[in-house]
Amino acid sequence: MKQRFIVPLVALSLNSCIVVDESGTSGVPKPNAAVRNQAEEKPSAAAVPQNVIDDCLAALRKQVGERGMKVISARRGEASFIVDVRVDDVPKPWRCFHDGSTCTGTEYQGEG
Repeated sequence: MKQRFIVPLVALSLNSCIVVDESGTSGVPKPNAAVRNQAEEKPSAAAVPQNVIDDCLAALRKQVGERGMKVISARRGEASFIVDVRVDDVPKPWRCFHDGSTCTGTEYQGEG
């Protein structure tokens, strides 16, 4: 009679297991559809509060003057919100970092 051992596998998720038969081979379970869909989701621009975008545009206005600006992306980063802005007559975008209460920095994404 074959014996099977079930070994918990914490690395995949807290409720996943690897089944190992007596020959030593294992079958790693595939994540269910809910887990796959959750991993494929990307944060949307709607997740960034409007006051964060407004603060970033105000901070950039001080640096670029009266040039036209357009938000090209706004997302949650690991430690802050990140807002990318296209400025008229500038080849690369500007990036603004915001911690949710204040603008923490801006940087040009090109050289110079």
